[in-house]
Amino acid sequence: MSKQIQTNSFPFSTKLNLAPLVQYWEANLESNNIFQLYPTDRIKELIKAAPELKEPIEDLDSLKNHKELLGLLMSAIMPPALMETEFAAALVPFNFIGFYATPGYRRLLPLDKIRTDITSSFKDNDMEAAKIFRACLFVLNKFYGTDLKFDQPVLITIPDLETKLDRIYKVEFNLQFAEVIKKKPLKPLSKEQIQILMSDIYNTELWLEYIEPDRFEFQGFSLCHLVEVTEGEMLSRIKYDLLKKDAVICPNSFESIQQKIRSIFNLPQMQLGLSFFDIDNNIMSNQGMSGWNSFMMPNQQEKLSCDYFVGSIYDKANDLKRPVIIEDLEAMPDKSHIEKELIKKGIKNVAVAPIMYDNNVIGMLELGTPYVGKLNAISASKMEAVLPMFSAAVHRVLEEMKTEVRALIQEECTAIHPSVEWRFLQEGYDILGKRMSGRKEAFGSIVFDNVYPLYGMSDIRNSSLERNTAIQQDLKQNLNEAKKVLKAIAEKKNMPILSEIEFRINKEVEKIAKGLNSGDESSVIDFLKNEIVPAFDHFKNGDESLNKIINNYENLLDPTLGVVYNKRKDFEESLTQINKVISDYLEEVELEAQNIFPHYFEKYKTDGVEYNIYMGQSMVNDREFSPLYLNNFRLWQLIVMCEIAAKVEGLKSNLSKPLDITQLILVHGEPLSIKFRKDEKHFDVDGAYNIRYEIVKKRIDKAFILDTEERLTQPGKIAIVYTQQKEREEYTRYIQYLQSVGYLKDTVEHLELEELQGAHGLKAIRVEVNGKAEPKEFGSEVIQSVLEAIEAE
Repeated sequence: MSKQIQTNSFPFSTKLNLAPLVQYWEANLESNNIFQLYPTDRIKELIKAAPELKEPIEDLDSLKNHKELLGLLMSAIMPPALMETEFAAALVPFNFIGFYATPGYRRLLPLDKIRTDITSSFKDNDMEAAKIFRACLFVLNKFYGTDLKFDQPVLITIPDLETKLDRIYKVEFNLQFAEVIKKKPLKPLSKEQIQILMSDIYNTELWLEYIEPDRFEFQGFSLCHLVEVTEGEMLSRIKYDLLKKDAVICPNSFESIQQKIRSIFNLPQMQLGLSFFDIDNNIMSNQGMSGWNSFMMPNQQEKLSCDYFVGSIYDKANDLKRPVIIEDLEAMPDKSHIEKELIKKGIKNVAVAPIMYDNNVIGMLELGTPYVGKLNAISASKMEAVLPMFSAAVHRVLEEMKTEVRALIQEECTAIHPSVEWRFLQEGYDILGKRMSGRKEAFGSIVFDNVYPLYGMSDIRNSSLERNTAIQQDLKQNLNEAKKVLKAIAEKKNMPILSEIEFRINKEVEKIAKGLNSGDESSVIDFLKNEIVPAFDHFKNGDESLNKIINNYENLLDPTLGVVYNKRKDFEESLTQINKVISDYLEEVELEAQNIFPHYFEKYKTDGVEYNIYMGQSMVNDREFSPLYLNNFRLWQLIVMCEIAAKVEGLKSNLSKPLDITQLILVHGEPLSIKFRKDEKHFDVDGAYNIRYEIVKKRIDKAFILDTEERLTQPGKIAIVYTQQKEREEYTRYIQYLQSVGYLKDTVEHLELEELQGAHGLKAIRVEVNGKAEPKEFGSEVIQSVLEAIEAE
């Protein structure tokens, strides 16, 4: 036998036999129903001359002697009109060895051997197991009265020998001309045993145990028909790939999807590109998408400002929110630098499709080829089915990256003000992208250059003195009440130690009456808790009348602190109420001010409220800064100070301890730089020259008017500290306006301040606030119109 038919791994005996086909012809030639147009006598003559075709054929080469007859016989199942378009072959049953095929099939698969580079959709790519299962089904249906069908489609992947791209075909087998012959008596099988087999279809050992192969032989031939399903199947596989968590960040995933897309279009040199749109930073990027390239990026940069793409096909796709296809880039008129860059990379034909999520563009999918016209509106439409999956995959990655970046920011910087969050996100994405590419990277410096500061303070007047006075009064009361109890005990208990303790109480009262020094408060409290309390506890248990007196004393004490806490409590409650009113109001109006122009804002509660505002071009990435915004905020700040004064004045009648506030604004006319201090988790000025501003901030509230003993900050007034004449003129205009609307009284003082360490030549304007003024609506439009009117004057 010159050509081996039986394969060693298939356990059933198989033989080629054309008898079923010959008999089919003979029967229909006789009835003259189907083959009316065929030369009946000639066919009968050829069949009569080839009796060996009705017997099992051992040697395929023997068929060469019957080419004419074989062609006629096979024309019944492979019509000549379809020979050039179909992929079909006649094969030995349950074997891939064939004897007749269309030209298309022969280009894909040889008939005399099995290609080892083919893969199938069978479980674990085990084609032999699949053949055994189907052969056993054939036996069951023929000899055991079953009617079992297995309709799962069979797919095989065949690499194209020329392009090396995978092509996928659905395999359809027709066993009309195949039969199984019983060589030995049947082995009995019950319905239960057949059910066991059907519940474990991939267990070939079990099947061959019940259906013994040596009892059967397959004869005849099978017809194999291949239907190409490359496009649909590759699209389905791409969708499956994109469902994976790391679909658009894994290098292997990129190569796999790119190859599938090449197979869909049958273009081996097609390139895939993907990038995402970072809305927060107004950039296009593929940062963090390791291995995923975007051929629009010059020199493989990881990110580019969206302004870089203005006027290009990417810009057009973004505006239209639909794919843009250029069949011939070189012939395209008015090419931007982007199209010229693509041509340099060998791309002559390109399709750019926006990746959409919630009707927003979140990225770009790119297809490029060196073949003019291969990508057109019709062919590019093949990708429309997977665009939603790319959208979901990119959105998922962006959300995960955002979560990682926020976690990184939280770890490095804790809470970040929303106005500058974009810059921290930008830094976070940079770090994340570098770490994902294997580089060790730490959080860098966040610096904003050329920003304008605004500083304001609403402080409790003489808060330290008020607090010390309250503490002093509470301690004196506590000591005097303890002395009363001691006297009551001494009347009943004649003990010299009681006189000694009273002597010490008198000394403590005398000491704190002169004023509290450092350590006095803790010294008195220690004395009360460690000596007075134990003594009183001792006498409580021995005498009922003393027990009542001591209990009355203890009722005067704060249950938590264990000392008298009346005046101090009144002071602290009043201070807390004032701070809350100021702080809440600042938060409310500052939030509205963010709509005027984004800015950085931070406040601190001490014995009052201090706040910093920084604003400038470097602190925004999607707005244009103008000096008018700075003027607007200076006027806004002065208005806010007036309204704070009015709110605190209205609060006084509800305070346990009436307190006054003083207010101060520090004007700094020159821009400076601020830097985020990771160790302190907040922004501070950067650079030696700018340190002067911080020094002034820390000391200005204690400043005195030059050649006087008078403090600059006074209740009911706002002090505006400045250094330049133009600043005086600017604030004079604002003051005049606020006087006209009743927020400020007519009293205006122009003052020079004493020299402070590190700060010289400071001047101030001090104005009196009308605490009874009716609040007015000062929206951004009103302030804008006021500024324009002032400028016109």
